[in-house]
Amino acid sequence: MTDQTGTPGTGKEMQRFINDPDDLVDETVAGFVKAHRDLVQKDPMNARVVTSRFAPQEGKVGIVTGGGSGHEPAFIGYTGRNMVDAVAVGELFSSPTAKSFADAIRAADGGAGVAVLYGNYAGDNMNVRMAKEMVTPEGIEVSTVVANDDVCSAPLTDREKRRGVAGEIFMWKIGGAKAALGGSLDEVIAVSQRAVDATRSVGVGLGPCTLPAVGHPNFQIAPGTMEVGIGHHGEPGTRVEPLKAADDVADDMLKIVLDDHDLPEGTEVVVLVSGLGATPINELYVLYDRLETGLEAAGLRVHRAFVGNYFTSLEMIGATLSVMALDDELKTLIDVECASPGMVVTGAPTAPVGQVTRRTRTATAGAASAKVPRAPEPTTTPILPLAEASGIVEDMAAVIVANKAHLSEIDGLIGDGDHGINMAKGFGRAAERIAGQVMPLDKALEQLSDVLMSEIGGSMGPLYGFMFQNMALSIAGRDAIDAEGFAAMMQAGLDGVRTTGSAQVGDKTLIDCFVPAVDAFDATKANGFSEALTAMSKAAETGRDSTVDMMAKLGRAARLGERSRGVPDAGATSCCLILNELADAVARRLISA
Repeated sequence: MTDQTGTPGTGKEMQRFINDPDDLVDETVAGFVKAHRDLVQKDPMNARVVTSRFAPQEGKVGIVTGGGSGHEPAFIGYTGRNMVDAVAVGELFSSPTAKSFADAIRAADGGAGVAVLYGNYAGDNMNVRMAKEMVTPEGIEVSTVVANDDVCSAPLTDREKRRGVAGEIFMWKIGGAKAALGGSLDEVIAVSQRAVDATRSVGVGLGPCTLPAVGHPNFQIAPGTMEVGIGHHGEPGTRVEPLKAADDVADDMLKIVLDDHDLPEGTEVVVLVSGLGATPINELYVLYDRLETGLEAAGLRVHRAFVGNYFTSLEMIGATLSVMALDDELKTLIDVECASPGMVVTGAPTAPVGQVTRRTRTATAGAASAKVPRAPEPTTTPILPLAEASGIVEDMAAVIVANKAHLSEIDGLIGDGDHGINMAKGFGRAAERIAGQVMPLDKALEQLSDVLMSEIGGSMGPLYGFMFQNMALSIAGRDAIDAEGFAAMMQAGLDGVRTTGSAQVGDKTLIDCFVPAVDAFDATKANGFSEALTAMSKAAETGRDSTVDMMAKLGRAARLGERSRGVPDAGATSCCLILNELADAVARRLISA
């Protein structure tokens, strides 16, 4: 059974305004820019970057953010006057690529530095770091603030592990206002960090959301229940409770926020209540009515309130509450006038810091990899000829595309459900560009790496991108490799993953599959190339299966604690598919010289 999106469904058609799910993000951006052409425009160098028509201004600090699509009006909706200057656009629920973040930084640069203000997610952290490395040689000074306002995603003692949710909007508003008033980069960063430190958020979900390319919800919320601590990417909450009356839900949300905040009486606050996409606005006002009553009872005074769909999650039913405590400067900055599709604050117009300018930019290469050791020349048989081995990449791509739904289903149980979608899109695009060509294996791996790093994003884009880039560099110029050369290629790939991420064996990631597979090949290669490939495959499967009983320590699933057990890691599962098909594809091509 297929639904109207052409993807495996549940027997019930999705009632959505969609053409092709693979085109949804690009079509969203196209419509958004047309509808708000007075405020925003597409970056001419990158269709996945939206810029303000009021930026860059000479001598003004640029404000950049970015994130996955599906949260509209976030992130693109906060581009405009005295707000965000450039936004990097990611796939649904997936981090933008490092290239898009870098191009957004370049587009916002007015010569006074750029503040990148974004949420605490593995993919965003990874891609922003890479983007910063890409633009630093161009003389652009970049500083960052990472939002971590979601109370339920980690205890207060581990606040640095909390994710950023709707409270990011306050960070953009405050940082954008400070930049508009002529603040230096250090001043913009300092006050943006104060805004984050002064903000607490919590979300409650009543109904899940569905990624169009998946065709069914990531998880279920049983009738009569609610998920407390819900994530903005469809991640389950930290606990399930019986559904309560609106006043009781509001009281619970406020207690979670205020218990963590510990604000003294008389503190002035700004409140933001956002729907998650499918919650009627009148219900949000019902919540707010009770929330303001509770704030006043706690001795707090509401200076401003924002109620509506400010930071959504496709069509999820639910709401988030964000509360920011004000000091004198934050109060002044929250009141600075701004105009963006997602937020308007009226007030006295601010004087521009400098003239709006368009700096000449040229296409730039991606992030460079560290020097990779070369695979040795073959000295034993059998060997793998490399000159026409691009079919190996096509074979791996076919397996990933065939398992798209399976990978997304696994990811959806403890994550956001986009792993299979993005992997299939990246591997599929690379296979299309390789198809029909006689290409050496290193060039095919390089093509796959380029697509994953420049077009897919998330955390898997750079992780697998550097994996295949290092593999390509290790065998570049070689006509063939033997078992020793293959071992060197695999070690180079593992080094690429480790350089990009920080995962260790036992963290419930693709490392739990990759490390034992590489070790198994190395330990058995003396017994023969074919036998070592078989050992690699078996070890990969054992590593994948070992993640079922692990508690996630990194990524979005880590915030679920014990609820992350009982499910295989999606990254380890895709890694196992890749390594098994790589082993089979190589075995089919071995020859005795």
